[in-house]
Amino acid sequence: MKSRFTLLGAKGLKVPEAAELAGAALKIGLDLRESSYKGGEYFLHRYIDGAEISIEGNVRDEDGVLTESEFPEYSTLIYLNYSRSELEESLSDVREFDLLRSEAV
Repeated sequence: MKSRFTLLGAKGLKVPEAAELAGAALKIGLDLRESSYKGGEYFLHRYIDGAEISIEGNVRDEDGVLTESEFPEYSTLIYLNYSRSELEESLSDVREFDLLRSEAV
């Protein structure tokens, strides 16, 4: 079975707002975390099967480069790692989220 990696984005939503919408769509709670590497506060949920969702800001590093420089108009990023199609489908129903990239490896 291939692993799936998906990136969604939200324009104009702050990280906590996107986490609330994603949590409601997936019927999960996301844990608030802190990481200077990820630009401060972010939200994370790991499923028992290894799938995970991380919601974080599209922030600039010390060199001024955005986390996802291809998508500067998206202030919030939603990463699905090792995901299942039903997770992606649930998040695609959230009108504030746009699919930016999806790949199977």
